[in-house]
Amino acid sequence: MLVHDYGPGRQMVSLHCEVSASGDIFALHDTIDNIERELRSKLHCDAVIHMDPIQDQDTETISIHNEVLSLIRNIDPEITMHDFRMVKGPTHTNLIFDIVVPFECKLSFDDIRKQINDHLNQQKKKWYTVITFDRDYTAE
Repeated sequence: MLVHDYGPGRQMVSLHCEVSASGDIFALHDTIDNIERELRSKLHCDAVIHMDPIQDQDTETISIHNEVLSLIRNIDPEITMHDFRMVKGPTHTNLIFDIVVPFECKLSFDDIRKQINDHLNQQKKKWYTVITFDRDYTAE
């Protein structure tokens, strides 16, 4: 969650909300609309919630998600991951995800990417990573 402060009475909240890919899209959207309204009412700010569907019933995706998450935590326990998804193709599988790196982390994004890819390449599978890096703007 990011809080953007544009001066008195002009705050905006933006966040990602991971939802089940198998959920009812209309019900999920309705819930998110209600959360945005509640944030506006209670915090007096505008809110935008980006809905990120995640696969939560496919055992292979869950297993690989957990493996990548464990790998990232071994690199630096303060790094977090979100929006993990797998896209299978006839010749390879893309592992697509975002990671949030704290400013205190001394590793470059390229160093982190290399460590992740080196580990995954040891699996002898045709996995390619598509990683979006962000900094943790909420840390104090």
